[in-house]
Amino acid sequence: MTTLFILSLFKQGYKIKISTLFHLLKGKRTISVLMNGFLYENLIFFQLFPELTEEEFQATLQKLVAEGFLSLQQENLEAVITEKGRDCIQKYSLQAEKESQWLNSYRYGKIDNKIWRLIQFFVQVTSNLSYQNNTYSPLESSPYYQWKMKQLLKNNDRNTIGNRVREELLLVFDQLSNEESQFFALQFSGYRWNGKAEQQVVDLYPAFKSELVRRNACHHFFRVIESTDKVVMLKKVVLDEVEAANNQSMLETKKLLLSGNSSEKICEIRQMKQSTINDHLLELAIQNPMYSFEQLLSIQHIHFFKALPAACQEWSYTSVKEELPDLDYFSYRMAQILTLHKERGNRYGFKKNTKSGIRVFEL
Repeated sequence: MTTLFILSLFKQGYKIKISTLFHLLKGKRTISVLMNGFLYENLIFFQLFPELTEEEFQATLQKLVAEGFLSLQQENLEAVITEKGRDCIQKYSLQAEKESQWLNSYRYGKIDNKIWRLIQFFVQVTSNLSYQNNTYSPLESSPYYQWKMKQLLKNNDRNTIGNRVREELLLVFDQLSNEESQFFALQFSGYRWNGKAEQQVVDLYPAFKSELVRRNACHHFFRVIESTDKVVMLKKVVLDEVEAANNQSMLETKKLLLSGNSSEKICEIRQMKQSTINDHLLELAIQNPMYSFEQLLSIQHIHFFKALPAACQEWSYTSVKEELPDLDYFSYRMAQILTLHKERGNRYGFKKNTKSGIRVFEL
C-alpha cells in the first residue's frame, strides 16, 4: 500500500470519514461502508487490503497530512484533499489509472485467486482431454477444485471441449493488451506443455511485481470474459464463483423483489426486520442500475431530490428531513444511489466499449 494510492482515494474532493475508509479497504460489508465507497467512487477498492492494520493506515494518513496533501478535521475525524494533494494526484494520474483502471475488488477481490486457479486448471484438463491423455499431474488436487471440474465438464463433448476453450481464450486475449495476454498465457499448462510459475512470468514482465497491477490485470481478464457473448464456458467459471461469493441472503431478497413483492411483503415472507431488507435493497440498487428502484420512493420524494442543486454527496439527511418530515433514512440513501446512477450513466452497469465492441461490467 503506497501513500499515493491512499491519497487517490480522496481525489473526488469530498470529506471522507477516516474510519469508514479503513473498513472499506479491510472489507467490512455493512451498508454504511458500501454506501461510502459508492458515493466517493472507491467501491472498487473494497476488501483490497484485508490484512491492513489500523496503525499502518493511520501512519499513512498522518504522513499525507504532515506533507500537506490532506487536511484532517479532528472534530469529526474526516479528511479532505488539499490543492497540493490535487497537484500530486494530477502529476501521477496516468500511472495511478494504469494500475487500477480495471480493478473491481468489490466484485472479484475475495475470489480472484480462486477464479484464476480454476481457469488454469480448466485449461489444463480440457487440453489433455482433447488428446485423450490422462497421464499428467493435475494442477489442483483438492476436493473442491476436482468437484468443480466435474461440474464444468458435465454434458460437454470431451473430445472437442479443448478446442472450444482455446477459441474462447483467443477471443478474450484479443481484447487485452499484449502484455496482459502474455502474462496469463505463459502460466497456462496443457497437453505436453507446463506453464511457468507466476514469479517466472513476473521476472519477464516486471510491471506485474505490484500486487495492485497484477490484480488489476486479473480483474480485466475476468470482466472481458463476462462481457464477451461468445465466451460461454469460461464465463461460467467466473460467474459461478461471483454468485457464490455474493450476499446469499440479499439474493433471496432479490428473487422476491423481481417476483413483484413489496419490501413489506418481503419482510413478512422472510420473517426479517425491515432494516435488514432495506440494507439488501440498497446494495441491490448499487449493483443493479438498470432495475427501476424508483418504485420504492414516493413521487413527492423523487421530485424533491431531482430539484436539489447540490451534489448528492453533499446532501445532509438532517437538513433534508426538515423539509420532508416523512422522509426515512432508507429513502434518503436510495435517492442518493439513483441520483448517482443517473449522473454516471451506465458506468456501474453494462456499457458499450466503443473500441472493442464488448459490454463491460463495472460492478
